[in-house]
Amino acid sequence: MRAPARALFAAGLTLSALGLAACGGRFVSPHDAAARTTVIGSGRTVADGGDSTTPTTSSAPGSGPSALPSLPSTASHPTTVPTTTRAGSTASEDPTQRAIITDYEAYLVDLSGLDDNLSKAYVGPLASVTTNRLAQASVRQAATLLAAQEHGVGTLRDDHVSVVMTGPASAALADCQDEDHFYLVNDNSGTPDPFIERGYFVGSAQMVLQNGHWLVDVFTTTHVTCAAF
Repeated sequence: MRAPARALFAAGLTLSALGLAACGGRFVSPHDAAARTTVIGSGRTVADGGDSTTPTTSSAPGSGPSALPSLPSTASHPTTVPTTTRAGSTASEDPTQRAIITDYEAYLVDLSGLDDNLSKAYVGPLASVTTNRLAQASVRQAATLLAAQEHGVGTLRDDHVSVVMTGPASAALADCQDEDHFYLVNDNSGTPDPFIERGYFVGSAQMVLQNGHWLVDVFTTTHVTCAAF
């Protein structure tokens, strides 16, 4: 039975307040996931034992600035962001919430492509639906995976989406992320990373309205399981 969207959202907000555990190393260096709680876009990492000042945007050894594609100096927001809402997602009838969900799902698609061998074709589209700090963090994470000789397979997808407006220009979103069909593999062997936990996990995002466009500012994934699609 699928978890009710309201309960899923409540779980997402509670975990956001406590600090979210990254799902299987999805947004931390491979093999380091079990010990860290990571909130992408926050600029900091919290270890299980306490606070750390280690930025979430730090690159792995060998993934210096030369390995990173350049972000647009000013993100060009398209008039219409490609709709990536798929069957099963909770598409709100409210135009504001629908715009938030559309931009969020566009981010998931672009992030998945970026994590596949640091595909530069996704950098521009990703930067158009995120704040600059999240775009930077996402690109550096992709560089970390590249340096670790791993890449993503599949596309990160969501379901049971719930949106709560937290202000006139801000919103909190919670969802169930399919990290069973999207996962990391070794570049050479093509086998899944054995240290990565796979499944369906609660995720959340903080959205902000800038220049008439909803942007993803903080993106999180957890170890909390949710109902399969």
